[in-house]
Amino acid sequence: MQKFVKNMEKKFGRYAIPDLINYFIVCYVASTIISLFMPGLYYGFLALDFEKIMHGQVWRLFTFILAPETLSSGFFGTGINIFFFVIKIHIYYLFGHSLENMWGAFRFNLYFIGGIILTILAELILFVTTGQSAYYGGMNYLYQSMFFAFCVLFPEEQFLIYFVFPIKAKVLAVLDAILLAVDLIQYLGAGMYSYCLAIVVAMLNFLIFFYVYKGLDRYSPRQMKRRREFKRQTMRQPQGVTKHQCAICGRNEMTNPELSFRFCSKCNGNYEYCEEHLFTHQHVK
Repeated sequence: MQKFVKNMEKKFGRYAIPDLINYFIVCYVASTIISLFMPGLYYGFLALDFEKIMHGQVWRLFTFILAPETLSSGFFGTGINIFFFVIKIHIYYLFGHSLENMWGAFRFNLYFIGGIILTILAELILFVTTGQSAYYGGMNYLYQSMFFAFCVLFPEEQFLIYFVFPIKAKVLAVLDAILLAVDLIQYLGAGMYSYCLAIVVAMLNFLIFFYVYKGLDRYSPRQMKRRREFKRQTMRQPQGVTKHQCAICGRNEMTNPELSFRFCSKCNGNYEYCEEHLFTHQHVK
């Protein structure tokens, strides 16, 4: 699968949309503002509803991503909701750009658009099998899966809860997973299977991307420990000595700066390989 994604990136990478999260944030903000004046617009004409799609409203396959944030709940409640909405937008912006910087525009596009397609397919299957046709959650759970991806990549990143209490990203991820599990149980009890499916699909998209695309190998505790040991060894080397070198072809970051190098978690010892040999070498036992 990794090779397939690389080939796709070589062929279609130039079509990737840079800063994709910016466009979704603009749509999210715009739909939220519109909903203040036309509260029924999204739920009546834009939400994902396959019964209505089958009657010709095919635009719902695309407009369901415009689910607005609920801001109206009294004078003081609205002000508080707007405050937290602004924070949420800032967080989405931070997470989106951090992930794109780590993966590149093509892979971030693949993650985000792939999650949307999986959601549509899953809701279609639910409609065919159970008859439940309406889903009003939009992109909410896909955004949450983006948060989990960020926490895996930056587990030691600290956030200030209520701008006072520091807490690491990995701790927030565990707490969020618990809350998400509670939501899932509540939706199951209420028979709201479309929301249950949306949660499962979003988390599945996260797991597929990290496990199938080898995203978690690099960030497993074992790998992180080995990288720290290797970093300590390389820091003691004199200047001019390479820090990364492929155990198969011998290329390093000085001779081939365009290559990326990774450790193999299945080899016994600190064996590092270039991107061309990482998944094709024989594991050292």
